[in-house]
Amino acid sequence: MLVVWWVAILWLRSWYAGNEPVLSDPLLQPDDARTALFPFHRYAPGHPLENDPIANEMLEYQPYAYRLLFRFTVPSVGLLVATKWVTKLLFGMFVMAGVVLMTSRRAGLGAGLLFAALFIHDQSIQNRIHGGLPRGFGFPVCALWLAGALAGRPNVRRIAAIVGALTYPTALAMVLGAEGVYVLRGLGRPGFHTLLRRLKHYALLVGACVALLAPAVMVGMHDGGSIHTLEQAKREPAFGKSGRLRVLPFPEPTQQFARMYEEMFDQYGTTPHPEVWRTVEEHRGEVVIALLALLLALPLMRLATGPTPVTAFLVASLVLYTLSRVFAFKLYSPERYYTLGMRMVALGLVAGVLGLVAPCFRRWRYPIRNVVCALGIWLMWSGLGNGVRTPPMGVDVDYRRLGPVWDAIKKLPEDARVACQVGDQECDNVPLFGMRPNNGGFETMQPWLVKSWKRQLERAEDTTRAIYATKPEEILSFASKYRVTHFLIQRSRLAEDFRSRSRSFEPLSSFTRRLLEGKQASDFLLGKAPRSAEVLRTRGYTLISVAKLKEAWRTGAPAAPPD
Repeated sequence: MLVVWWVAILWLRSWYAGNEPVLSDPLLQPDDARTALFPFHRYAPGHPLENDPIANEMLEYQPYAYRLLFRFTVPSVGLLVATKWVTKLLFGMFVMAGVVLMTSRRAGLGAGLLFAALFIHDQSIQNRIHGGLPRGFGFPVCALWLAGALAGRPNVRRIAAIVGALTYPTALAMVLGAEGVYVLRGLGRPGFHTLLRRLKHYALLVGACVALLAPAVMVGMHDGGSIHTLEQAKREPAFGKSGRLRVLPFPEPTQQFARMYEEMFDQYGTTPHPEVWRTVEEHRGEVVIALLALLLALPLMRLATGPTPVTAFLVASLVLYTLSRVFAFKLYSPERYYTLGMRMVALGLVAGVLGLVAPCFRRWRYPIRNVVCALGIWLMWSGLGNGVRTPPMGVDVDYRRLGPVWDAIKKLPEDARVACQVGDQECDNVPLFGMRPNNGGFETMQPWLVKSWKRQLERAEDTTRAIYATKPEEILSFASKYRVTHFLIQRSRLAEDFRSRSRSFEPLSSFTRRLLEGKQASDFLLGKAPRSAEVLRTRGYTLISVAKLKEAWRTGAPAAPPD
């Protein structure tokens, strides 16, 4: 017990020291916060973005219980700090899953520590969890179910399903699918009454989850229209390789499922034993195959408990992936079912086999497991690193990069609206960091729904026309139509190489290319706006007031000289 605790605590201390800025610094946020989280500013004093139609549209994608997390935290600490609290909650769910195994007679201390360490260490999981996004609940919910199944605690499995229904429907589908397979375990061996009892409990669980999920499904996107069918998506460039989503054509599934297992051996961070690191690095293929062979051999030789819950997850993942392709896109993106399901299978297989070795040794079972699990954590740390990535995976938006711009935007009137180039990633930071609405950007353009996508694309095209306008009336009529009060312009995008910098994603890139035919950089009015119209000029960006711009044009103020 002392050995496994010692190894686990040493590794966790190294892991936390490297990840502490990501876990605590509110100025570091994930890119998808600009899709899912910025609408929660409305819970802060003054209720910014409360009447923004784009924020309201993005809010409707979020489950109600997930909204409550921010409804209770944002008023007291603000959105950017609240995201860190939710992130720590998600990591805490892995710890709870580990505790379930630690306190179980089926598993024990070593199994619980190894289980938690494997999941917290994994970079793909960290990428999903950092920032407290809705998708961040996927792995913790599935891990809680898997821990409950390995520990033989049905109530933990049911709690996991309930949490999934309240926070992340994709995780709910995975958990209910795995539970449905798991209740049929040992089919033919359990008595009729045992099987009937399992099916009754499963039916009740499904009913409870459907009831919890029903309000969000019934209300849905009130004006978003129907989900694109597969045939519609094939005709829509936004779903293609150069489009906004890049989900079509569907990738070859065998390679994707295998990749999820292989990525478990990606090396990140520092190691206490560089020689082990180099060995894994040089012989990665052999290590991958050897570990898989060991994990399959131990249960066959009765030296470890058979990982039935992991098998249930594998079957559920394969079935749901197949259904998500057949009924695309009713079950959301098929990619989610192998990135979530197969990652759970890969990590669950390691934790479920090594954590439950020596089932036949009654007296020495737990000491053997503690030693094996301590060795497993040590090898993970030595061969794969401490799980710290620089820059951190999943957290790539930093307030400090353009701090003066966000400070200036926050000082604008509450009814201000900022328009900027749709392909400029900083445009998406306007509502997240500036707490003022923009006129749409890359992150808020979501092609899943037919009517919603039509509105978003029309708005993006109008914004693009205004950015590259050559006549004052084009800019002023656009500002009047969308109530835009300011433009945030990245000056280099209107310079001599404006054509190459105008590319964003299809079909907007093609629209912009046609729009710019025959034009020169000197034609664009916003690229040479009078200095009297500027609110701020800093680090390649200019914040321009529409009211001051109109006045400057009326009085004939001279255009600003080029940079």
